[in-house]
Amino acid sequence: MRNKYLLMLIAFLMHTVVIAGPRLIIQNGTLIDAVNPDRQAMTMIIEGDRILSIQSAGEEIALLIDDVVIDAKDKFVIPGLWDAHVHLTFIPELDYKTSYDLFLKNGITSIRDTGGLIRKMQPAITYANKNPDTTPRLFFAGPLIDGKDRVYKGLEPGFPDLSIGIDESSDIEGIVDELTAKGATFLKSYEMLSRPTYLKLLQVAEQKGLRVTGHIPLSIDLMEAIDAGLGGMQHIRNLDLACSIEADEIRAQRGVLLSNRGEIPGSALRSKIHSEQRYTAIENFDETRCNSIIEALAKNDVYQTPTLTINTFGSKRFFADAEWRETYKFLPKTLQKTWQTESLRLSAQPVDPNDVIFGNWSMKIVSLFSENNVKILAGTDTPIGYLTPGYSLHKELELLVEAGLSPREALRSATIAPAEFFNLENKMGSLDEGKVADILILNHNPLNDIKNTQDIYKVILKGMEK
Repeated sequence: MRNKYLLMLIAFLMHTVVIAGPRLIIQNGTLIDAVNPDRQAMTMIIEGDRILSIQSAGEEIALLIDDVVIDAKDKFVIPGLWDAHVHLTFIPELDYKTSYDLFLKNGITSIRDTGGLIRKMQPAITYANKNPDTTPRLFFAGPLIDGKDRVYKGLEPGFPDLSIGIDESSDIEGIVDELTAKGATFLKSYEMLSRPTYLKLLQVAEQKGLRVTGHIPLSIDLMEAIDAGLGGMQHIRNLDLACSIEADEIRAQRGVLLSNRGEIPGSALRSKIHSEQRYTAIENFDETRCNSIIEALAKNDVYQTPTLTINTFGSKRFFADAEWRETYKFLPKTLQKTWQTESLRLSAQPVDPNDVIFGNWSMKIVSLFSENNVKILAGTDTPIGYLTPGYSLHKELELLVEAGLSPREALRSATIAPAEFFNLENKMGSLDEGKVADILILNHNPLNDIKNTQDIYKVILKGMEK
């Protein structure tokens, strides 16, 4: 496991500011995180990018002449937030600088990019490395690791080139080594991987001390993937099949479809399989079967990033909300126009009943995750689905609470839980002495209403007020 910890530490240090400067003093605030009891009327002293000390506001401190003091009386201090599922290169019209600014504007101090070719991501990576004090901490997987009939290969509309394709003959160890050498700190698997290739990828990743998260390949049983060392899942994808009483029959049908005798593109084949099988699987939901799977997910620490903002795209229809469309004004002008036009067009169309079924099912599954202590990460898939970077994370937190998480549990999913995914919980994710000073100061208590995470008074990134 040494390689994993070394990679995580290198990635972490690349985005850490250590230049000495004036201390930052946050006085009189109520400290809230997912680890410690709430602490009222506290003073936090920040030196460099670290929390130097935390003490009662009643204790005297010797202020230095150049100390910067923030009075947080009647305000609430929480750790900086994460969006654990973003795609910096999905839409070329949306530049990474705009995305970085919007993340920080919304108190998101760390992001996890879950799929992009490193050569296309390189400008964003280089900029973040050169400007750590004005960009969120960036963790990335590199490309989607897909199969021969890969989905995102840039040849069909709506499916940009985000992936690589591998099979049993590929040098999987060499591919993984190349990705980690370029800075990847986890791996993202995709749906068209063959079963033997996927199992080999999990084996190599375990040897290298890396977590594999992603879409469970259509070729494998979820329980087998869990037993083989699955590290995480995105969008609850493929749990619909696994929880169906007809899972074996559906999987057999899926095997025939995956043979792809018609040689249709991977994007079309993936869509065909989901459209033909998803709703049959959901209709035949087996609670006993599903509970056993969810217990296995919890027992094996398989991190779930439900992306409810995407899973409820067609049922919640945020794009139809004029207030949501106001967030488009922060985007580049060409993209503003495109998103406004497309949002209004979609808003005029009737709601698809299947979208409601899938959205309700997704909320139900997240509720079961919460009840069974499955580890949940807050992520949104921005900018897919007209989800404006930064703003979409707050919408995700709202949906997680609507699905059954408490506000504190929702905060956990966007603070300490992503840090745990990267084995960085001793360095970030809660308000403790010695941890990094990525901090939000809120005007109102987020435990009373999770929407209060949007009412930001100050953003502190790496010990500096933004």
